Amino acid sequence: MIEFEKLAAMAPNLCFELPDGTPVVKLGLIATIYFKEGYTTEKKLKVMECFRAFYEEFGEHLKGQLQDKYKRLTPETFEKAAAKIVALGGNDRYELQLTSAASTKEAEAYGISTFNSFELHKDSARSYIKIVLPWNSLQTEAGRIRYNAWISYLCNQVNADHGYGGLSTILPFDFDSYLPIEFELAQKYLGLEVDSMVHSLALELIDYIKGVNWQTIIGASFVRSLGGEDVMRKAFSGRGDIGIRGYDDGLIIQAGQYPQLGELHEGTPAAYVAVNRIIKSIRHSGTRPTSSILTIRRLLRRRQHCSMVCPL
Repeated sequence: MIEFEKLAAMAPNLCFELPDGTPVVKLGLIATIYFKEGYTTEKKLKVMECFRAFYEEFGEHLKGQLQDKYKRLTPETFEKAAAKIVALGGNDRYELQLTSAASTKEAEAYGISTFNSFELHKDSARSYIKIVLPWNSLQTEAGRIRYNAWISYLCNQVNADHGYGGLSTILPFDFDSYLPIEFELAQKYLGLEVDSMVHSLALELIDYIKGVNWQTIIGASFVRSLGGEDVMRKAFSGRGDIGIRGYDDGLIIQAGQYPQLGELHEGTPAAYVAVNRIIKSIRHSGTRPTSSILTIRRLLRRRQHCSMVCPL
């Protein structure tokens, strides 16, 4: 519990509110999964099953639904949105998010979102599905089991190509004004995942994965390129801080019992470094082992007029 207690002590430093009390930056626990063929009816049905399961389990916390615009979430509005997505063609863009946020200006504590690729792109783009949970849900064994079960479920549902899970800054749906805060925090905490613009890497993460975090998801083709499951398990043998579990078409590598923020002066967490050493050849060269700040740097160069709303 020492790692969790340290995380609990640091968590307030990663949360920001507006003067009226609206939370605009939160520390959250995420799982983001990239997958192929999100444009097919079969995959869309699988994704909507994930949304229904999330709604059923966390519905008491969910307030809104985002599809073109924010609206109050009800079983009826959700089913209407799901039906609309399933009926779309292979080259129609769809996006859906269920959230605990009361508006697009507020950072959520619970959420599930998705964004699709086009049939036109075939295998040259990826779709994604992402969940957000409170970071302190990891405090209990039941919470950790629940989180791991969700990762395995999502991976199996969409036949995950790759992905990651861990600590991340959670920004509002209208996140542009708060990207500088995310950027500054990512520079201070090496284990913090930059994940506000998941869609921006959909065309880049084809032959490579984004990087390493507490949970690193690698599909079967990546496992084979690393020498196979037996080789990987042997590489991590003797390390009690790294666990490997399988899903239907790949592996999930967990670095440590709890995720770590990795304060800059302490360096990248040792377990994360050990995982990175083994999977480095399949990691995107433009990202660091624990979080990708490449995309956010590019955006900030285009948005030099942006200023921090909340001081660090």
